[in-house]
Amino acid sequence: MTLPDGDAVQVARELGQRLKAGDAAVAELLSEDVTFHSLNIEISGREAVLRRLTDRTTGQVYREASWQDFRRNGDAVQVTARMPAGAGQSGNILLLQVRGGRIAGIRQQLVRPTPPAPETPLRLTAELVALIDGALGTGHPMLLSFVDETGQPNLSFRGSTQAFGEDRLAIWVRNPEGQFVRSIALNPKVALIYRDQERKITFQFQGRARVSADAGDRQLVYRRAHQAEQDHDYARLGALVIVDLDRIEGYAGLTAEGPVGRINMRRQPGQ
Repeated sequence: MTLPDGDAVQVARELGQRLKAGDAAVAELLSEDVTFHSLNIEISGREAVLRRLTDRTTGQVYREASWQDFRRNGDAVQVTARMPAGAGQSGNILLLQVRGGRIAGIRQQLVRPTPPAPETPLRLTAELVALIDGALGTGHPMLLSFVDETGQPNLSFRGSTQAFGEDRLAIWVRNPEGQFVRSIALNPKVALIYRDQERKITFQFQGRARVSADAGDRQLVYRRAHQAEQDHDYARLGALVIVDLDRIEGYAGLTAEGPVGRINMRRQPGQ
């Protein structure tokens, strides 16, 4: 079945009905060169897009959703595919481009952000340790935020950041008299973020920073720092800063259905 462009909303309604019913005739509504875009997902061609929409796993959101709020949005038709209460996600907003009575393009985004993952005790997993310790070497240095003596937030990349036990981070700070060290003496609260744009990995770390003068720890952290960091401080004049973590949250990647590998860790009383 094909409909004239003036009936684009009807084409969108028909797509929703057929997907919910598991109707194999969904393909009739797609143009041969149809495209699908969502976050880091880009698909083109009728067969590939059809597979995305009707597959047992990726098509679940379209089968179980309530298709509603059909409206024109520029040259596209906007529709909300809302999931039932209690589902793993809230649903998607779809922008459907209709050409020649068939759907030529689909753009998709989440109705609203995914609810936080269930809270768990704070513990740096092996996967997190690998990301943190390898951050500078893989081109994803940790970005740190702190508040200076005037109350002004500051950002700086800290390539020496590394895991230090199950609930702490360590940073070799080359300037022991610099603004960062002065600031955490007044306000120890800091935050760091790890971001891999290609793989869409995002983790945020919050905690309390302090300077440690322990000789053994200084030697260990300096030795484990990336060579590029060591090369900036041959004389080992820097300060060792330990961050006692209070919170870790984020995700290990993004799909069209939302984030995957989500964590929401909190330091527990007595930890």
